[in-house]
Amino acid sequence: MEDEIKSALEWVVARGADFADIRVEMNRTAVIDLRDGTFREMSFGIDEGFGVRVLRNGAWGFASSNDLSRLKETVEEALRISNALSQKRRRAESTSAGRQQEKQRESGDEGEEERERGGGVSLAPVEVVSEHFCLKPRKDFEDVDIEEKKGFVKDAYDVAKGHSPLVKSVSVLYMEGYERKIYANSEGSFIVSETPAVFFRVRAFASKAGMLQEGRESVGAVAGLEIFQEDEPNTIALKAADKAVRLLDAELPPAGALPVVMDNKLTGVFMHEALGHAAEADHVLRGESILRGKLHEEVAAEALTVADDPTIECSFGFFKYDDEGVKARRKEIIRNGVLVSFLHTRETAFRLKASPTGNARASDYDATPIVRMSNIVVEPRDWRFEEMLEDIKEGIYAKGMRGGEVDTVKGEFQFSAEEAFLIQKGELTKRLKNVSLSGKTLETLKNIDAVGRDMRRGSIGFCGKEGQEVPVAEFAPHIRVKKILVGGTGK
Repeated sequence: MEDEIKSALEWVVARGADFADIRVEMNRTAVIDLRDGTFREMSFGIDEGFGVRVLRNGAWGFASSNDLSRLKETVEEALRISNALSQKRRRAESTSAGRQQEKQRESGDEGEEERERGGGVSLAPVEVVSEHFCLKPRKDFEDVDIEEKKGFVKDAYDVAKGHSPLVKSVSVLYMEGYERKIYANSEGSFIVSETPAVFFRVRAFASKAGMLQEGRESVGAVAGLEIFQEDEPNTIALKAADKAVRLLDAELPPAGALPVVMDNKLTGVFMHEALGHAAEADHVLRGESILRGKLHEEVAAEALTVADDPTIECSFGFFKYDDEGVKARRKEIIRNGVLVSFLHTRETAFRLKASPTGNARASDYDATPIVRMSNIVVEPRDWRFEEMLEDIKEGIYAKGMRGGEVDTVKGEFQFSAEEAFLIQKGELTKRLKNVSLSGKTLETLKNIDAVGRDMRRGSIGFCGKEGQEVPVAEFAPHIRVKKILVGGTGK
C-alpha cells in the first residue's frame, strides 16, 4: 500500500492540510478462555483497518475505516472534519478576543495557562524516519497447534483447581496476537512494524466459612511463547491458587499511620498510577495533575529515580515507534527526587516547549493517539529487604495490588494490597488481608526512605484511559515509606 498511502498524503497536503498521517493496522488474534472447567471462548480473528488524522489551521480531523479500499474517501472525510472544526475554533476565538485582550491589559501578560492553550494545535518537530522493523519470536505461537495450546491452558486450570478443595472457581485466559502496523505522515516518515504478543492470566477464588478470597497471577510480553519456561503456566496457576487459599486465614490489619514496605509489584503499580498518570502532559495542560508547575522541583525522596521505558525487550509495554512515528526511548520522569520530564505527544511537547518523548499511543486504528505510559521503571538502590525491616517496631509489608483509585488533581490515592504481613520488631509475623493504603502522592514520594537493590518485573496488564486500553508493565525493587495511612476493608 506504500504508493497509495503516499499519494493520499500528497493529495491532502495539496488541498491545504498543514500535516496528515495514516496508521494502517492488520491484526491476527487468538483467545482461549477456560472458566470453571468449560472452554467459554476459543476464537481466532483477523482485523484490519486504518485511521487518518489531518491538521489544518490548528484543528484536527480524524476518520477511520475497516475497508482498505476506502483510503481516499476517508482522507477526504478527515479533511472535511478538520476544516469544520477550524472554522468553529476561529469563530470562538473571534468572540473571545475582546475578553482576552482585557485580561492581558489588566495583568500585563496573558499568563502561563493562556500561552499553553495557544492558538490551536501545533506539533513539535521530529526526525523523519523510514524503517521496516520486524520482531521475530524465538518460539512462534503460530507454529504451535490449537490442541497443544488448549492442553497447557487445561493443565494450568487443573493445577489451580486441584491445589486445595477450598479453591472453588478458576479461570485461565490465554491471548496471542500478531500485529503489522504501517505509519506514514506528510513529512516523509514511513514505518512498518511487525510484532507478536502473548498474555496469560490465572484467577483463582477460594472460599471458607462464607469468606471469599482471590489470587491472580499473569505474564505477558511482546514476544512469542519463549516467555513460558518449562511448566511456567502451571507455576503461575499454582501461585494464584495458593495465594487465594492463604488469604482465607489471614487477619485484618491494624489501623493508623504506619511504616510500609512495598514489594516489587506494589511499588511498580503505585508509581504507574499515582506518579505516571500525573506526569502525562495532557493531564498537566488541563490542570488535572498535582505535578503542574513543578518541573525541575524536588517532588520525591533523593533516592528515587523513575523512568518510562518502552525499549525493554520482551516487556509487555515494548514498542520501537509510537503512534506518531516517534522513536521510543527511555526517559526519566523523576531523577534523584527531582521532576525532570513529563510524558509527551508532539502536540503537548510543542505547547510545553519540550521534546516529544515517544508516548503517543492509540489502542486501535479507529482511535486517536494520546499520551500514554509504556513500562514504568523504578531504578534500584542498595537496600536489602531484611535491612528495610530491621528498625520497624510495627508496620506493614504489602504485596501486589488488588485495585484502587487515584485523584491526579488532588494528588491523593487509595490502594488495596493483594496480601500483606504485619511487621513486628523487624520480623514478619501475622498474614494480613484486605489491607487498604491511602495518602497524598507527593507526601508519600517524599517519605520514601529506602529503595531496594532487587529490581524485578512487577505487574503486567492493560491500562485504561479515555476509553482506550494499551499494554503496560512495571519494573521495580522493594521500597520503604516512613508513613502511610493503613486500614482494613471487608472481613
